Amino acid sequence: MKNKVSGGLNSYGHIVGILMNDSTIPRIPGDPGHAETFPFPVTYEVLKGFPFEDLIDINKDHIDILIKQSKALQKKGVSLIATDCGLFGPFHTDLRKHLDVPFIGSALDIVPLLQKFLPQNLKVGLITGDTRILKPAHFKASGIDPDSVFIAGMENSSEFNKVVIEKHPKLDIANMRQGVVDAAKSLSSKNLGAVVLECTNLISYRIDIQKELKVPVFDLVTLIEFFISGFRFQNFQSQFIR
Repeated sequence: MKNKVSGGLNSYGHIVGILMNDSTIPRIPGDPGHAETFPFPVTYEVLKGFPFEDLIDINKDHIDILIKQSKALQKKGVSLIATDCGLFGPFHTDLRKHLDVPFIGSALDIVPLLQKFLPQNLKVGLITGDTRILKPAHFKASGIDPDSVFIAGMENSSEFNKVVIEKHPKLDIANMRQGVVDAAKSLSSKNLGAVVLECTNLISYRIDIQKELKVPVFDLVTLIEFFISGFRFQNFQSQFIR
């Protein structure tokens, strides 16, 4: 602890700031919208007035709201800004122009990195909320050739559609888990090397996908934790010098 500290903020210690879509759907640990997901302090800003449809249509008419709320998080002293949805990728470049801290807008950004590591005969699988929502621009923003990945969606999950799409206030965790596992099973016969969860509402069930597919699973929380790990002090020398 420093002997002297500077003021200027209303609160302190926030490591990550998260932009939240204006929704009150239930969230459980694993979802970036649930603060217990993280082993470090996070803070939130809600995107009031920003239509979710803008993420689907990649409409930037309301980007001023994204910029304003991102700057509000930045003023809280966060080291990183992320989102609660994997569809923010096409807005990444626009936001970076206005921020002084890094911005993470999509787990899709992990895909090109994984493709460099995997054997050539294996592909990355994507699980998304609805395969019809992902547009060519979403793939392009993350540097992905859509033909280079396997894609599965949650269209057939009644629980996902009820809670995430129709905004029902009650979540049946078991039913949602089954829907996620069913989507994962559709990838099981593929030459799969890893899975990326585009939809953040699925992250709570990461372990179920890992058990089902027996491959590593990555998501937006993975990406946040990876970046924040670079801020951690770890003195390796003290562990070995006697």
